[in-house]
Amino acid sequence: NKRFWTLDPIDGTKGFLRGDQYAVCLALVEEGEVQIGIIACPALCLDDCVGHLIFAQKGNGAWKRPLNDESSPLQRIHVNVDIKSMVQSVEASHGNHSDQQTVAKAAGVDNVILMDSQAKYATVACGEAALYLRLSSYKENIWDHAAGAIIVQEAGGKVTDRNGKPLLFTAVKMTENSGVVVSNGTIHNRVLCAIPRY
Repeated sequence: NKRFWTLDPIDGTKGFLRGDQYAVCLALVEEGEVQIGIIACPALCLDDCVGHLIFAQKGNGAWKRPLNDESSPLQRIHVNVDIKSMVQSVEASHGNHSDQQTVAKAAGVDNVILMDSQAKYATVACGEAALYLRLSSYKENIWDHAAGAIIVQEAGGKVTDRNGKPLLFTAVKMTENSGVVVSNGTIHNRVLCAIPRY
C-alpha cells in the first residue's frame, strides 16, 4: 500500500566536487520493492562515450543510451560473467577496503576500480565489473541503492545484503539489511560465503 519515489540529486557529492564519478538517481518503490530505477551518470565512460542514462523497469530489462544523443537507439545491458573486476567506493567510510578486497579475491575477483556514486551499480549492470561490495557497519539510506539495485537485477545480476537477504526499501534507512552485495550473479554465493559473520 506504500508507493513513493526516492531521489538522490547528486549521488557521490565528493566525486562531483573532484570532477570524478557522480550520478543523479531516481527510483519508484512499491511495497518495499523497486519498480523503476533511473541513473544518469554524466562522467561514466562506456563504449568510448562519456555520459550515460541507465534505467530499468521490473520485469522489462535494463537499458542504456548516451546522455548527449537522444536520437541514439536504446541498448539492452547485461552483466558480464567472465569479467574479474570489482568496483569499490572511494570513501573508506563505506566499508573497509582491505576486508572487501579479501572477500573479492576469495570469489576470484582481483582487479579493483575505485569510483563514487551509483555509477558502481551501472558499471556492474553494463558488464564492466563483476562485483560491488559495501560492507558498512551502519544502516544504509535507500536513495543510495534503490535505483541501482533494480538496474543490476534487470541486467541479470544479483543484489542482496551480506546475509543473502533481498534489500528492503520500506523506509529512509534500510533497517532490515546489513551491508550490500552486488554481483553478476554467477559469483554471488561465493562472495556471500567469503564474508565474515559477526
